[in-house]
Amino acid sequence: MLSASPTSEGTVLLKQIRRVLLAATLIAGAAVASATTAPAQGELPSVLHLSLNTEGSSVQRTTILECHPAGGAHKFAQKACSDLELVQGDFRRMNVNLARACTLEYLPVTAKLEGKWRGNVVSYTKSYPNACAMKNETGVVFDL
Repeated sequence: MLSASPTSEGTVLLKQIRRVLLAATLIAGAAVASATTAPAQGELPSVLHLSLNTEGSSVQRTTILECHPAGGAHKFAQKACSDLELVQGDFRRMNVNLARACTLEYLPVTAKLEGKWRGNVVSYTKSYPNACAMKNETGVVFDL
């Protein structure tokens, strides 16, 4: 009768332990990766297309703002998202800095926000007498 030597049994056992540990490490790593990249439970991601038109100009400025988590191409995404959160994504309800004085220059600008806010389709447009008046109300949201 043939029997395995104690050394070969130990080697086989060590290989099995390594496989189990490797599998457990891979599973744990995948769980951590998905937990850190997913939005918090109950937070649907928001993707907003922002555009700004100045009357008489053929140039339209645009960018994409992502919230929950903040990101996208917007240069002040974190602040813009936190300001929009206060008005549930409807920038027309914002009044960020009404105390700042603006000139009476009349050069209308039209701001437009379209996309999804927390899973709901949104589309808002508002015109302002000039860029200063718009910034007083919307803060960095339309700082494109």
